Amino acid sequence: MKIAKQIFALSVAASMVACNNAPEANVQAEDAKQVDETKSAEAVTYAALTDADEISWRGYKTYSNSEHTGVIQVTEGEFKVKEGQLVGGEFTIDMNSIQNSDVESDEYRAKLEGHLKSPDFFAVDSFPTATFVITEVSPADAGAESGATHNVTGNLTLRGITKSITFGAKVSVDDNNVSLSATKVIIDRSQWNVRFRSTSFAQFADIAKEEAIDNSIELNLNIQGAKS
Repeated sequence: MKIAKQIFALSVAASMVACNNAPEANVQAEDAKQVDETKSAEAVTYAALTDADEISWRGYKTYSNSEHTGVIQVTEGEFKVKEGQLVGGEFTIDMNSIQNSDVESDEYRAKLEGHLKSPDFFAVDSFPTATFVITEVSPADAGAESGATHNVTGNLTLRGITKSITFGAKVSVDDNNVSLSATKVIIDRSQWNVRFRSTSFAQFADIAKEEAIDNSIELNLNIQGAKS
């Protein structure tokens, strides 16, 4: 009987893993890094263009195929370019601009967007903006699977918490324009204290698995800049 129970427990665990549709975070949040202002001394400023959907997002339920997608806007920012290379930048993200793009019902979409703005998630009344400040840009390894040309490190501030993250990105610079794009940048929301239905927090430890919301949030970035 004991062996049978062990086999049953293992089979349940395996089925839970098999049903997990969410990807694992591929970006590790670390302590915020100091911004070295000397790197961007005498750099040329390229103003961020903020007339498009600069950031798209995807969130998941942990043990089902359910997910939601949407966009969020960069409201202002700038790239710093020195000797033809991206060396810095700073961007402000309007957390009130969170929009859902997969729900067809206007009523339910509004409820979902309102919930994302609530204290359960991003608490936009208290933290209306998020920021990303580039602290380092280095060449990516040749033949990177993502097609990245550079590794970009920066401090992401979300819900008043600042963490350093690094991700691969395609960076292009010419005399008049800068482009930074990155796909499938997956962060762990719990590291910025976004708690709702996250089993990383004791208050949701006993939540039914079909109700659990995964910690992983996938971000896709497409930020353009033009010389000021």
